[in-house]
Amino acid sequence: MNVGLEGGCLCGRVRFRTTQAPLRTLACHCTFCQRVTGSSYFAESMFPVNAVEFNSGLLNSYAHVSDGSKKKVFVHFCPNCGTTVSLTFERWPEIRGIARGCYDDPNAVDVSSHIWTESAQSGTALPANVDCFAAARATLDGQAEPCTRYAAPVMAKVKISR
Repeated sequence: MNVGLEGGCLCGRVRFRTTQAPLRTLACHCTFCQRVTGSSYFAESMFPVNAVEFNSGLLNSYAHVSDGSKKKVFVHFCPNCGTTVSLTFERWPEIRGIARGCYDDPNAVDVSSHIWTESAQSGTALPANVDCFAAARATLDGQAEPCTRYAAPVMAKVKISR
C-alpha cells in the first residue's frame, strides 16, 4: 500500500497529501453516501486526522446527522467545484475519510470492504473475496458485525421489471 498519496478536487483548487497508508478503504452503499456523491456509493480511505495534509485551497463543510448513530458526519467539499473531498465524524473525531476518486491515482488503494450493502442500488455488483457487510462494520457500541464473502461477484439487488 502506498504512503504519501496525493490528490485533489475536480478544479484543482484543493490539494492534499497523506503521510501514511490508509487504515482501510471501503465502499459505503448507505443512502447518505449515495446522496453525498450523487452516485451508487462512496469509496473512501480512512486515515488518522493528522495523517492528511491539505496543501492548498480551503474546504467548505456541511454537517449531517446520521440516521444510525445520531452523530454528525461532516462533509468537506471544494467551494468552487463542489467535489466531496473528505468526511470527518463526530463519532470518530480521530478519523478522516478521503474520497478515493480524488486521488491522483485512485487505483493506488484497494477497497477492502463494502458496507451498508442492504441499501445498495440495483445494478451494483458486489465483488468476490471482499468483506461485505449488510450494515456497518460494527455496532454502535463497537462490537464487530459479521460479514459475507462471495465466491463470485453478485448483484446487490435485482431490478423488478413491470
